[in-house]
Amino acid sequence: MNTDTFPVVVGTCLDAEAIWFNKIGENEHRPVMLSNGAYAIREGLDPLLDLFDRHGVRSTFFIPGVTADRYPDAVRQIGDRDHELASHTYSHMSAVGTTREAEKNDLVAGIDALEKITGERPSTWRSASWEFTENTLDLLIEAGISVSANYHDTSRPYRHERDGKPLPIVELPVQWHLADAPYFLYDGALPGRMPRSAATAYEVWSEEFIGSYEDRPGSFYHQTLHVQLIGHPGRLRMLDRFLTMIKEHERARFYTCAELAATID
Repeated sequence: MNTDTFPVVVGTCLDAEAIWFNKIGENEHRPVMLSNGAYAIREGLDPLLDLFDRHGVRSTFFIPGVTADRYPDAVRQIGDRDHELASHTYSHMSAVGTTREAEKNDLVAGIDALEKITGERPSTWRSASWEFTENTLDLLIEAGISVSANYHDTSRPYRHERDGKPLPIVELPVQWHLADAPYFLYDGALPGRMPRSAATAYEVWSEEFIGSYEDRPGSFYHQTLHVQLIGHPGRLRMLDRFLTMIKEHERARFYTCAELAATID
């Protein structure tokens, strides 16, 4: 990785309704809860893409297969705006506690759903809620995935290894406090939890960006967004200010996940 620049990755999840599936019982009908996800398509996506265009940001969009199947035009729209399309499982359900076969089927189905729409197989992958099983890494290798955006163990990109030997997967670590969900995700029934202000998120993100930029050579900044959360007007204004602040730092450069991973030996 070129240490003359400071890489910035913006990973954006287009989950839509999929993020709410694990909160709904098998026989429950919860159209209002699901409508939180529909906001991503109906209101959030267009202004977010416009904001990225204004700042010259190419984001990596993580899309569950079930969302791609439901909203193929949104997938095409994102690709047409020159953003990277990445897989985010099929069902957006955690694989923890499932069989290897079930995990494989969901992982491959998610990849296939994007390829069916775009004609291109994604190279970047994110699990649901950043969870792996003992089988995940091998399944990713089998599926031809070369970039993972899941682990939290360092502030620098790295290549996965096994028994001291490099594997064909680069990890671009993430952090919960650099995601929008801890500040904005709310379903009306989370005890002791309320949405936080956009100013709070801006304060945390800007402090972490500046600290990494100035104090941690070889690191990068990895932002995680969800269209249905960040796509509200006040939050988009905050994101506009945040991207402007990043661009004021001369070494900062925006990368997609695949672009940054390509610089890692």
